[in-house]
Amino acid sequence: MGLNNASGSRTHPDPNPFPAGDGVSKFISALVWTVILICCALPVAWIAAQFALNPRTLRELHVDQFRLALLRRTVLYSVGVGIIATLLAFPAAWVIGRGKGLLAPVLGFVLPISLLMPSLVIAYGWKQLLRLMNLDFDPAGFWDVMRCIWSLATWLWPLPAIVVGLSLRRSDPQVQQQALLDGALLRVMLRQLAGPIIGSACAVSMLAMQEFAVYEPTGISVVATEVRMVFETGAYSSPANPITQAMGVASVGSGSLPDQSARAAAAVETALPMLAMVGLLALMAYLGARKLSAAENMETGHWPPALNAPTLSQAGSWLIVAVALAVPIAALIVSMGRPFDIHRIWEEFSPQLTGSIEVAGVTGIVGMMIAMGAVLRQSRGFVGVSVVSFLIGGQILAIALIRLYNRPWLGWVYEGLLIVVMAYVGRFGWILLSAAAVTWSRPWRQLRDLAAVDGASAMQTARYVIWPLAWPILGASAMFVLILSLSEVPATVLISPQKPQMLVPMLMTWVHMLRYDAMIEASLVMAAMVVVLGAIALAMGWAGRRAIRIMCMVLLVGLVCGCHDRAKPQAIWCDTGIGHGQVVYPRGIAYSAADDSFFIVDRQAHIQHLDHDGKFITDWHTPVWEQGKPVGLTVGPDGNLYVPDTHYHRVLVYSATGELLKKWGEKGTDSGQFIYPTDIAFDSKGNIFVSEYGDNDRIQVFDRDGKFLYQFGKFGQGNGEFSRPQSIVIDRDLLYLTDACNHRLEVFKTDGTFVRTMGKVGSGPGEFRFPYGLDMDSSGRLVVCEFGNNRVQLIDKETGKGLAQWGLAGREPGELAYPWGVVVDKRDRVIAVDAGNNRLQVFEF
Repeated sequence: MGLNNASGSRTHPDPNPFPAGDGVSKFISALVWTVILICCALPVAWIAAQFALNPRTLRELHVDQFRLALLRRTVLYSVGVGIIATLLAFPAAWVIGRGKGLLAPVLGFVLPISLLMPSLVIAYGWKQLLRLMNLDFDPAGFWDVMRCIWSLATWLWPLPAIVVGLSLRRSDPQVQQQALLDGALLRVMLRQLAGPIIGSACAVSMLAMQEFAVYEPTGISVVATEVRMVFETGAYSSPANPITQAMGVASVGSGSLPDQSARAAAAVETALPMLAMVGLLALMAYLGARKLSAAENMETGHWPPALNAPTLSQAGSWLIVAVALAVPIAALIVSMGRPFDIHRIWEEFSPQLTGSIEVAGVTGIVGMMIAMGAVLRQSRGFVGVSVVSFLIGGQILAIALIRLYNRPWLGWVYEGLLIVVMAYVGRFGWILLSAAAVTWSRPWRQLRDLAAVDGASAMQTARYVIWPLAWPILGASAMFVLILSLSEVPATVLISPQKPQMLVPMLMTWVHMLRYDAMIEASLVMAAMVVVLGAIALAMGWAGRRAIRIMCMVLLVGLVCGCHDRAKPQAIWCDTGIGHGQVVYPRGIAYSAADDSFFIVDRQAHIQHLDHDGKFITDWHTPVWEQGKPVGLTVGPDGNLYVPDTHYHRVLVYSATGELLKKWGEKGTDSGQFIYPTDIAFDSKGNIFVSEYGDNDRIQVFDRDGKFLYQFGKFGQGNGEFSRPQSIVIDRDLLYLTDACNHRLEVFKTDGTFVRTMGKVGSGPGEFRFPYGLDMDSSGRLVVCEFGNNRVQLIDKETGKGLAQWGLAGREPGELAYPWGVVVDKRDRVIAVDAGNNRLQVFEF
């Protein structure tokens, strides 16, 4: 790919080895999507065909007592797992979200490792603990069921801990700080995190519903155990077996075992109620994840010490890690009746260990190829197909693949490791495609666009730009798929070949034993393999994430050569807090040219006066602020500070020292009344212009004494209409307005005559996304800050053309998070209200 050097000439890292680069990329993409179609789409299509081609399958789904009890039991157990796992997750989630020091990263390492453990290893560990305590529960009795539910919860609890913890880390700390001051921190946090909590609980319940390895050894009947039983025998485990009767089979022992086709159809019929519940839970999990607001989808950076995770939560997280992970592993070690001899273990299990490693290794290599190939072409449809393939569960996916490939002319697929690799890709392909999808987000898309402008083909872009940067992330995804292939139980048990031999089917056979040293040793070996490989995968992802962040910025600078990249601020003013020179989500700023100073207001209704270097002079609060705080400030010709007290529907006038001089206005839609005033400006005559919104979007004009003169504008999207007029600036006889929710600027004469609009929704030059702040530089150019695009633009006030821009979304210096306001001082410095980062940033042209 061509890169621009300092002299403007073109250089190439390497002569183009792909004369038909796009042809090669299309071929690789087609190959990747063919693999996904075979491994994911084809099994899903086979399942759909069972309903289309076998009407009896749907007819047999009448709600009888057996099926209703089976489904009710399955849902009850799974929801119990989801609730317990989510409750266990709270302390660790708090530490991940608001922890300082080493504890949060340590949990970030331990929890994914725990989640990668095979479920049957965790369950067998708890079984050994009960044996050591001389507790012997009746098989399939109440306490045995509770043991299974607890085992699944202690296996899956890292999922809600990670999801809720990361959601808390991305949530708005300013809202939480305000809640802390109001004594309602826990209630506000729960409201902020309600979506992720519900979503992760649903995801845990969904995964638990598909699990059979924990329930089956003691004869507990749930849908997942019955699916396996029906496929392997044609009958339910219960004597009341309506599916068997429907197939005309009296019993398995009668010698009339149905053929595999009939048993597969019956298994799908058995699983259909569970699949419907899985779909519902998946939808709820998706909707829960989407509850995060735009503000919660960005890194929040530092938060005040008052929001640190409490000591009790930190201690609780360690206790739960110890109980959920260390206790069952320790129970396995203590239960061993012979010394742990690695040489003997290798001699005893080498065929199964090498077979498992072989299959997992091939799956990892295929996964890496899929991940690298998927970066060439974006396709959300295939991601959706792979997710559906995962949601149908390992057993149903394995049954579908068996029926598709159990044919004489496909024996080379069915009898070898290839079908197992296909099952693992079908189960976990969504991880690979999701990792590849990251390379289509920003700033990756910027890299791709710049490479395309530079003349690179898709293949060249992948080879010279994407792969060198993204390989740690892609490699980590392939490594996770490799680990999951080692520990996957449902698909492996049904579909594992004899050559190579695999460890999981052997463990599934041994797990019925009350104590068996071979089972314990093999479980510990598998746990050790998961820990080592998981550490490698996490290290790759951790290192790759940081390296990519740095390398992307370096490459962007090299490609763009200084064009609209992140500008380094001249200074950063204020930090988080409620003291002098501190702010909590600042929302308004005004510049006083007379004494070269600034006024700011934040979410605490805290007005501060700063000098030209951002140093604190004085401060005060508005009279009341429980209902809401001001969103704008203006210094009038008289040197006083005019405050549109937004949520109290009035205008306040202060001296520069904070003395309240006068106020006017009340809530209403009549002349002189306000609904949510936002900004104030003055014309050359000293008349006062006040903007307001709330379905009462208009500009009202008053004389110097606050007497109403006239008004113009109304709510709407047409010319001369507004949807949240946020900021106004007057230059000579023209008024410029940020029409925030219409994503444009509007221009009027000061008598209310409409002149023109400028801009449209978008992220390009001269386009806007929720423009909030507005000011003018010494050359008469408009300076606009955009809440939605996290940037500041310089705009030609005659043409609306974008001349320059600063900032992009983020938390680093030069990056912005939801800027609310902007002013330009007499030096033409741009001071942006970086609300989400609790600071002001000073830029120079």
